[in-house]
Amino acid sequence: MATMHGAATAGENLAGNINFYTMYVKTLDIAFTGDLVNQSQQNMDDVVNIISLVAQPLIMNNPVSVSDLTGIAPVLVGAGTIFKFAVEHGRVFERDGDNVSILKELFHGITIDSVALDSTKVEFSMSDLL
Repeated sequence: MATMHGAATAGENLAGNINFYTMYVKTLDIAFTGDLVNQSQQNMDDVVNIISLVAQPLIMNNPVSVSDLTGIAPVLVGAGTIFKFAVEHGRVFERDGDNVSILKELFHGITIDSVALDSTKVEFSMSDLL
């Protein structure tokens, strides 16, 4: 019988290549409510599931509603919601120099809770820092 030498520990550790993303969304009610029958929670679950098609979010905030996205979102204005999350895969959503290109492809054209998402309702930004 062969023996392996080394150390084992229980726990979760984050490695490197953590990128932080922000989703700016209008007209879609998203929130972590903890109530599985709540529509806001179901919408939030849909958002996380779509992101998870490419990379599992490791860190997420509870989405924050704001009265005006002007000056916060890249282009969107008016009332909306901000959702921040982080993944442990460096630039996993990047394509052709656009670091959120794949996120846009994932969300633009889908419908969640009768809200058709496109570039007038959802935007993304990426940062190497929290």
